[in-house]
Amino acid sequence: MLTLIHQEKQFSKLLLLSTLGFFGLVPNSDAQTNAQIHISQQQITRSGIRIEAAVPATNGGLAANANLADKGLRLSGTVVAATSATQLLSAVVSGVIQTIHVNPLQEVKAGTPIATIFSQQLMEMQREYLQLATQAQLAQDKVNRDENLFKEGIVSQSRLQESRAQAMQTEVAASERRQSLKAAGLSDNALKQLLKTRSLITTTAIYAKSKGTVLDFQAQLGQRIEAGMPIAKLSGDAPFWIEFQASKIQAVQIRVGDMLQIKDCGNAKVMAISPQIDAGNQSIIIRAQEVNQAKQASCLRLNQFVEASHIGHQAVKNSYGVPANALVRSGNQQYVFLKNNQGFEALEVKVVSGSPDKIWLTGNFGSNPQIATQGLVVLKGAWLGLGAEGEDAPTPAPAPATKAANKGGNQNAAQNATQNAASASEKK
Repeated sequence: MLTLIHQEKQFSKLLLLSTLGFFGLVPNSDAQTNAQIHISQQQITRSGIRIEAAVPATNGGLAANANLADKGLRLSGTVVAATSATQLLSAVVSGVIQTIHVNPLQEVKAGTPIATIFSQQLMEMQREYLQLATQAQLAQDKVNRDENLFKEGIVSQSRLQESRAQAMQTEVAASERRQSLKAAGLSDNALKQLLKTRSLITTTAIYAKSKGTVLDFQAQLGQRIEAGMPIAKLSGDAPFWIEFQASKIQAVQIRVGDMLQIKDCGNAKVMAISPQIDAGNQSIIIRAQEVNQAKQASCLRLNQFVEASHIGHQAVKNSYGVPANALVRSGNQQYVFLKNNQGFEALEVKVVSGSPDKIWLTGNFGSNPQIATQGLVVLKGAWLGLGAEGEDAPTPAPAPATKAANKGGNQNAAQNATQNAASASEKK
């Protein structure tokens, strides 16, 4: 009885192997060693194999025919003003705003007056400067007189040294007050005129330090302001910054110095990557700076929402971009199926960069390469020698002579198993 059960199990295994062989699913021990897979166009259509063109990379960027979706990671962010591009003009002295010379959103040049302030503090500073300048002049006259007296032996050297020290102190005090007046808006010519005429200046103006646009005027006409209070904010013509929000998976694929292509605009260069994750949305801030061509106006505006695609630091020469699902593995090597006149070639490649929807490879692609992106199971099975040969199956490379012998041996084994099972049934 046990012998009969064992024979029936053996017969079932042989029947299963025969069925798998009929559908082309039995692994062949003589796997194909040739990289060429012979397959007709009719077989390609029946197997559901899809072919796409590999996107070539140029030196320093992608090919012109590459779409935005083909250029790596897609990011979104907001345009912000660079720190160097923003001017915050504030009052150096307290006073009352007497005149406003510009309007919001008005473009100004360097040296353009923004506002005029009437300042009592400014007049006090001028009075102190005149006093210190007068003391410094008197101290210097005393030094000159003591030097002459010292040469004649009338005064001692210690008196001369005291005179020089006093003259130095008064000169430093006058210089400090002079610099304060220059910071308050008085020019060198105005200070010289002050020493000459002794006439105090009652107003001072706030000037734009560089070319830009008035974004906001934070003071009103007739308002009293204190020293250090902001008056106006100006936006310079420096390149904008763009702060992108990236996931952790995206951030690890981006490096400082990489290039981003802004949708419907130019490019931006990654300048900083935040070392921490935002607690609110679990994103990582990636800051990029707009890259403008010479004498080309920016196409970005402050607070604008933009989309960009990561195109890497510099494309590897002779590399090609293919969908991520076009890559297959065999052992430790990676391959793609390259279309040719005889069918497909299993081409060994090397991955140089990647993204969720595109990977960039190097290998012997040739010109205008066409890559299989769907139906890879059929091609890989034929390449590895899986399945029986038939009308609708890809034809692998010629197999050794032992293949036919093995096939005949398998048929004899199946026939013997069938006869043994029949005999066992009769005995039963």
